Amino acid sequence: MIDSLHLQTYMKSIYQPKNLTGFSYFFSLAKRLFLVLLILFLSRLAFYLYNQYLFPEIEWENMIAVFRGGIRFDLSALFYLNGIYLVLALLPFPFVFSRFYQFFLKILFVIFNGTGFFFQLFDFIFFRTRLRRMDFSFFGEFSEGTNLGQILLEGMRQYMLFFLVWALLIILIWTLYGKRKYPSKPAFTFRFFAFRTVVLCFVLLVAVVAIRGGTDRTTRPITLGNAAAYVNRPMEAALVLNTPFCIIRTLGKTGVEKLAFFSQREALSRIYSPLHLKDSTDTIPVKPFFRKNVVVIILESFSREYIGYLNPPDIETFTPFLDSLMSQSLSCTLAYANGRKSVDAIPSVLGSIPSLEQSFALTPYALNRVEGLGNVLKKVGYHTSFFHGAPEGSMGLDGMSRHFGFDHYYGKESFSDNSQFDGYWGIWDEPFLQFFASKLNTIPQPFVSAVFTLSSHHPFVIPRHYEGVFPEGTLPIHKCIGYTDHALKQFFKTAQNSPWYRNTLFILVADHGTFSLIHPYYQTDIESMAVPVVYYDPSGQLAKKGRIYDQYTQQIDIMPTVLDMLNHPYSFFAFGRSILDSLTTPFVVNYPSGWNILREEKEKEPSNELFLKAFRQQYNNRLIEDRLTVKD
Repeated sequence: MIDSLHLQTYMKSIYQPKNLTGFSYFFSLAKRLFLVLLILFLSRLAFYLYNQYLFPEIEWENMIAVFRGGIRFDLSALFYLNGIYLVLALLPFPFVFSRFYQFFLKILFVIFNGTGFFFQLFDFIFFRTRLRRMDFSFFGEFSEGTNLGQILLEGMRQYMLFFLVWALLIILIWTLYGKRKYPSKPAFTFRFFAFRTVVLCFVLLVAVVAIRGGTDRTTRPITLGNAAAYVNRPMEAALVLNTPFCIIRTLGKTGVEKLAFFSQREALSRIYSPLHLKDSTDTIPVKPFFRKNVVVIILESFSREYIGYLNPPDIETFTPFLDSLMSQSLSCTLAYANGRKSVDAIPSVLGSIPSLEQSFALTPYALNRVEGLGNVLKKVGYHTSFFHGAPEGSMGLDGMSRHFGFDHYYGKESFSDNSQFDGYWGIWDEPFLQFFASKLNTIPQPFVSAVFTLSSHHPFVIPRHYEGVFPEGTLPIHKCIGYTDHALKQFFKTAQNSPWYRNTLFILVADHGTFSLIHPYYQTDIESMAVPVVYYDPSGQLAKKGRIYDQYTQQIDIMPTVLDMLNHPYSFFAFGRSILDSLTTPFVVNYPSGWNILREEKEKEPSNELFLKAFRQQYNNRLIEDRLTVKD
């Protein structure tokens, strides 16, 4: 016979709810996250089908890359939306399992994800008005004098089907969340606290990786511009992105302010215009178009201070090879960067679009229709490629370079020899520049190709076998500048034996200046942005050897200067000017810590104040209105 006490114990073991404070609890959290991820995936497919007429050139085989990239952004959105929920759900305290707290978590989960899916569905319709995903600037546009809530409700009223779909999604999320009865709160023991703390830390690590978009240390949190790496045309990036990601990633970044210093577009254009127009009435070009190759070498952190050729004799040089090359080149002595970060260099150097108050690549406008050096030269038969020794996706350079027309990307994975990995950023400059030179031998001419070095970057290390070879200087970066200068020497030594060499225009420029400077002249906001800009033509045909350009110039001048040197026959868009242009006044506009303009004021020309206003209005308004091509 079983006594009553044992019977009670036996019955409780049968009917007691399963203890979900252990692995089953974590499994239930994972299932909820997977549900959100699945809905994001399916909504991308539905978004495409609903707006398919806007993407007539995309083929189903291209959708493989779209969905592959979309997973990256969906994972980021998943943890953006559910970060707070996960932290609260995984707190290492027993009260987490109380009925009230669990109900609170359910409400939180539905609110966060329901809000995200509201805007995801709303963008099915709103996308047709702007042809890009909604971002945080949407709220800024309606922040004054307009009832944003009324606009949203009116939109949902007109498209009731989407409201119903959203309501069904809320019900689905609520239902599939689960109704679990938890036992009494577990005892607060050290084992309980330690185990759940470890789980919480692990989940936070996964969330950081997902939000950043990768595990490599060179990967920065992905932004809208990264989507360009998976598509052929800017508007198609909307298929890779999702709306919750776009809104959250641009949170607080309302874009730029629309300006109205000049009420008439004609008056504005007379003072400054980014349209470089050719005379369409000429049927025969005045000058022949030189189908020369173009190689752009972007040097990491090469401030002007480090280069002896650009400084007085009492300033030590760390670039003996670059000094010798500049003596055979067209060298700019008053050149400046248009941004502070490496990611700013691609739009500035390859697209003639500066980064001013914000990095262009990180703004909601990064996926605007653009031209850029690659896109312009592709139209006349150029092969385009971009090289960077870091892992693919690093700093979003793959997407940004592709956006400006550089179709083929070669990174650390393409190099495929991990023994040359520096342990931090990517492949050492010397072997990667050799890889660059050899790869150019296989590319059809004419080509335009860019390479971005990386060894002169924190933590400032060089290969062990070069320790003590280059001058140590007084700053850790100095020996790295010397190493990259040596790598450049070896690159040109290899390249000069290649058949394409003498038919190539080389441009060397730093990505940005640094504050790792020792001379007082360069320790100012403006001069800390001073960089080298060098045009080298081995044939001497396009850039005269040993010539100095001693007027103001900037990174955004590189694209128009190159096209001018080539006698490019068609109109193009660029915020900069050609240094060969004798009809316009040289200028520099950047934003080191506030608006800055360098420009010689002349009689019968607009003042610097008026010119800066015109430049800012053209820049801001064209970004907002998506008018960054010559046709706009």
